[in-house]
Amino acid sequence: MAVDTQQSIFSEVADFLVSQPTLEEMIAYRVSSPIQQHIDQLLEKNREEGLTPEERLELEKILAVSHLMSLAKAKARLKLAGEVVSF
Repeated sequence: MAVDTQQSIFSEVADFLVSQPTLEEMIAYRVSSPIQQHIDQLLEKNREEGLTPEERLELEKILAVSHLMSLAKAKARLKLAGEVVSF
């Protein structure tokens, strides 16, 4: 049973970004516990028995959001360090 985590994670991240976080808050950001638990369940199911096509697509979308946030965090760290950010 797929939870609508895609919409939840997109909404949660959008809400966080429109709150105009500081660079420190950006670096410290973590998704909520329920979303993280669902991500962990998907990853475990993928390792143990495999995902349905719907679950695989869900996980790919979640990982895309995760990649975007990782990139934003890296740029925030560089900015705090006074380095030029351009990648």
